[in-house]
Amino acid sequence: MATSTAPAVRYSTAKVATSKEAQAFSWEAPVPVNRFWDDFDYCLSRNFLGNFTNDELRSQQSAIDPDSEAPKTEKLELLLRLLEEKLATEEEVSVVWFDAPLHVREYKRWQSLVQGIYTMQDALDRLDDAEKSIRLLVDRCPPGGGQQDENGSSSSLVSSANVGALHMLGDHLVKMKKFVEAEETALPVREWMDASPKLGRDSPQALGSRRIILRALWGQGPERKADAEAVLAEIYAIIEDLGTGTSRFSVYQEEEKEIIDKMVKDLAPRD
Repeated sequence: MATSTAPAVRYSTAKVATSKEAQAFSWEAPVPVNRFWDDFDYCLSRNFLGNFTNDELRSQQSAIDPDSEAPKTEKLELLLRLLEEKLATEEEVSVVWFDAPLHVREYKRWQSLVQGIYTMQDALDRLDDAEKSIRLLVDRCPPGGGQQDENGSSSSLVSSANVGALHMLGDHLVKMKKFVEAEETALPVREWMDASPKLGRDSPQALGSRRIILRALWGQGPERKADAEAVLAEIYAIIEDLGTGTSRFSVYQEEEKEIIDKMVKDLAPRD
């Protein structure tokens, strides 16, 4: 008699886990299924795991116990410390051996580590530290990523190099209740994502950008209610279209519907 076994890894959604095509998206990668990592959502886990090679992760098994039942906060402190140590080590190597700061010599590598640190600070509710980290990512980004942008522009305020950092900054500014700045940050990000040949307006990233704009508008009070409702209607329309079978991102429809339904319930009522 055949027996079923629990999956050893997970992806952003259960449907992605059964779709080889979806697993090929650059933002999808496996996360271990065990007591340590099951405490965290997919994005947080990937923002740590993506900064280490398999050999490095194996060498950390003494620090990261897959069967750990430690409190979630204690686990987050551990992940933050490991990322900070790795960043410090790589920055020292870059200066000593290559005579250049890591963010100048290898920006994407530095960006990934600082993004991981930001993610842990944010999860630990160290919002001031997290804001410093994410603003540092934006401030140190080379113009245009040092090359023509994939959308055909090398002069845009948003580029393939900084779009991720700006996207996170907009989200963080909403948490800090800096709603006007959050809107101003997120609007060009949404425009860039809509035009991106790799993403497009029906991508999870572009939908996420619209959710940031929705929360930023909602937070500005009744005078922006109509604008917020227009964005909300657009989000639901895009999600509905994901079910037509013509989108590359149809595998995310169920998750996107759950996210926006929950967000609508969580938003404070506006009269």
